Amino acid sequence: MIRTIADFVPDNAEAGVGLALQDDEGRYLFFLAGTRHRCPPRELFYAGIGGHREESEDWLTCAHREANEEIGTDIEILSAPITWYIPQCDSVQQLEVIDQPHPLAFYEMIHPPGTPRAGELYRIVIYKARLRELPKDLPRDELQGVIALTAEQVIRGPERKPTLAELINEGALVVTDGETVNRQVRLYLPF
Repeated sequence: MIRTIADFVPDNAEAGVGLALQDDEGRYLFFLAGTRHRCPPRELFYAGIGGHREESEDWLTCAHREANEEIGTDIEILSAPITWYIPQCDSVQQLEVIDQPHPLAFYEMIHPPGTPRAGELYRIVIYKARLRELPKDLPRDELQGVIALTAEQVIRGPERKPTLAELINEGALVVTDGETVNRQVRLYLPF
């Protein structure tokens, strides 16, 4: 039974932090892939902000470091009212977790084919968070911009490849930089 982060992430497990980062309108923030990422022609992937936890780093320090590295600003971590367990091969469950602040979710994923750890399990501790200030000084090789998507767009994300223009027409907002991204590029989730 999972009651703490340590129960979810055993010693020596590969793990990281993800941020369910929202703007003041309740939209969720994602980064647009930078120039170092290989994407099909006229397509670009988007993904959540977060990353791998370094050895002996605590979860909250990891969350703050990743936000600073990826979007150039700090975040405020919010305690989630409910914590979800999203296992790779079972049904989603609600948990009673004692860690503070309460994570939003514990998510298991398998590294996709073609990656160095293909087929291996990766555990992600996801926290609710909000920006302290607008993203700045984006590392162009890592990300070309930040986009804020509505909850509906997030839910529908895995099933479609809309253009950036279509997302904006549906209520998405390019938060920073992305003005250099062609509005006709199709966006997709990488998993």
